[in-house]
Amino acid sequence: MTREPSPEESATARLLADPGLVPRNLAADVEAVHALRQGGASLDPQADPEALTSQIRAAADRIGFESPVEAATLSKRRLVELPLLERGQGTKIEAYHSAASRTLREGALVVDSVGSDGTRNVELQRRAPETGLVRVTLSARVRLRADGTTWLDDFGWPGEPARPVHTFTGATEDFLAQARADLRQENIPLDRVLLLLLGATLKEAHRPGTDTQQIQIAEAIVARRGELNVYIRQAEDYALASGGQGWYAACLYRSGLENLFENFLGSAAFSLVDMEEIEDIDDELRDRLPGSTGADRAAIPDGTPIQHWWWEAAFA
Repeated sequence: MTREPSPEESATARLLADPGLVPRNLAADVEAVHALRQGGASLDPQADPEALTSQIRAAADRIGFESPVEAATLSKRRLVELPLLERGQGTKIEAYHSAASRTLREGALVVDSVGSDGTRNVELQRRAPETGLVRVTLSARVRLRADGTTWLDDFGWPGEPARPVHTFTGATEDFLAQARADLRQENIPLDRVLLLLLGATLKEAHRPGTDTQQIQIAEAIVARRGELNVYIRQAEDYALASGGQGWYAACLYRSGLENLFENFLGSAAFSLVDMEEIEDIDDELRDRLPGSTGADRAAIPDGTPIQHWWWEAAFA
């Protein structure tokens, strides 16, 4: 029986066959960023917080990243942090920047500080529904230079959350029912399913669901093995960034995997997933999480199992 190539092997084969693929894709992405017609808006860096917030709201659609390459890269890397309904607004680049603009236009001011170089750093946050059971906090950080030039500095889940980024409201059965419904729809990405399954576990002191429900979920996950591999690669990326402000995303994704393995896949996980990859993720978390920038216990979701050691590792 011939082994199917991994996604990484397939990508490498495409690059070897067409060395110009990456430069062409990057050029297309940068062109798409330029088509947004966003740039450095000019605001008053001396304005009081209320006035500055009003200025940011008015200029929300014009405030973009200073680097088009960074804008394109973040659009691809962090689109998964948006609620599903906000990911489908055009292309990935358009959806990401549309959500960022909306956060600047509707968000509440939570940070307003001035650096030693006179740069004013502002953060706005808004709460958005993922489903009727889950809400997520989105954060847009803006940088104002002394001359008033204003750029978008970051967008996605908060880098230094002081409260849970995700809030879970509902009963275990509600989360399981929504997860099973999502699994039947191929257009709903697996990351939302794993978030719902985690929500089900957070509401229970023991393994959630009946044996039948767990088997149904496991069978559906097996059928979407490719998406699970994508989720694992995203978890790896977050683990590599976990020493800075990416600690929350790294811990959340690792908990999503652990919950899936422990409560739904069981021993099937060993035939479905290369556990060496999970060990590599854990090694990165052990090395990088201690002393993470902005780590706050208040951001840990209520009910997180104590055996999910990575959350506490951020405070070591």
